Amino acid sequence: PHRPTPWRRSVDRAMRCATHLATSTSSRTHARGESDRARTPSSGSWAKVTRPRRAMVSPAHEDARRRTRVGSKRNVDLPVLSPDTLRRDLYEHRTLWKTSVRGVVLCNGARGVDDCEYWLSYMPMRNRAEVIRLMLAYANVPYAFEVVGYERWGEVKPTMNFGKTPALVDVDGRGTDLTHETAMTRYLADKLNLGGSDSFQRARVDELFSQYWHTIRNNGLTHAGELYSAQALKDASAEDVENCGRFHETHRVNALSVAKRSLQALRVFEEIFETNGTPYLVGDAPTYVDFALFDALFDLGEEDAAPDFAERFRLYRCGEFANRVAGIPTIDAYLRSPTRIPRYERPEYAYVPGRFSPEP
Repeated sequence: PHRPTPWRRSVDRAMRCATHLATSTSSRTHARGESDRARTPSSGSWAKVTRPRRAMVSPAHEDARRRTRVGSKRNVDLPVLSPDTLRRDLYEHRTLWKTSVRGVVLCNGARGVDDCEYWLSYMPMRNRAEVIRLMLAYANVPYAFEVVGYERWGEVKPTMNFGKTPALVDVDGRGTDLTHETAMTRYLADKLNLGGSDSFQRARVDELFSQYWHTIRNNGLTHAGELYSAQALKDASAEDVENCGRFHETHRVNALSVAKRSLQALRVFEEIFETNGTPYLVGDAPTYVDFALFDALFDLGEEDAAPDFAERFRLYRCGEFANRVAGIPTIDAYLRSPTRIPRYERPEYAYVPGRFSPEP
């Protein structure tokens, strides 16, 4: 037989040491809380492994953690708000920054909080929760919309995952919350069958949502930024429209105006509709990326933005698509519902009327 090389001997020695550590039945006494049984991933057998000792938690810290867990669950003691009363209250406070309301709006036919399949918590604005609300509206799932005024946010923030809002509260019935709008969107897409019918469709929907997120949603930072802005499109010139170029041929670092970048972002989806020949971005049924795009187009079509965007920017298929989604009965009902939060205008975040959303 061949003589083992020094490298081979070192590997064998390391393997023997690892095996000894994983299977040792040494009778040495472990420190309290140090030893535990665990399934080793390689063999699936039970073996003694060493784990770090659990840190001691003071009673005061334990109480604080318990309060946080309780606070993260659905607060069924909050007052149920009338949508009309809420709308009047928001306009009376004029801007988001002055809102102090906290209560629950029952949506999609829910008669009480016990009827709600989901519990969505957010400030009184559309913004990061609107795509989620469109999905819930389309599926006609009863849910509670917990409205947290900006002046009340300080008392709620410490109870949320990562201090973030919006949140799906107690999604599993065991006090687990889910934050970050992309995670919430994909979670609901899975629950509501809005993610695609097979593995390829799901990947394609995810791909298009990523494209939307990095352009129209300005990498998640804002709805009106350097990569996309409805206001910039409102002020777009004829030269912007004629010479914006294609997104596919533009370098990431460029000197384009925001209007041209915004046009490029929308024309990506215009080209997809033209190529697909389908009523929705992926197949014959709507998915969550359709509601994301619709939200942007509906906002762009407001009277004080670019209501003629389809003709003005030659986004004919996007215009047809926006009308198609708006005509879905459950979506139409939501758009006209008083449960929908009024829109606002930047930079003051002042509430303003809009389509199907009149001032009280």
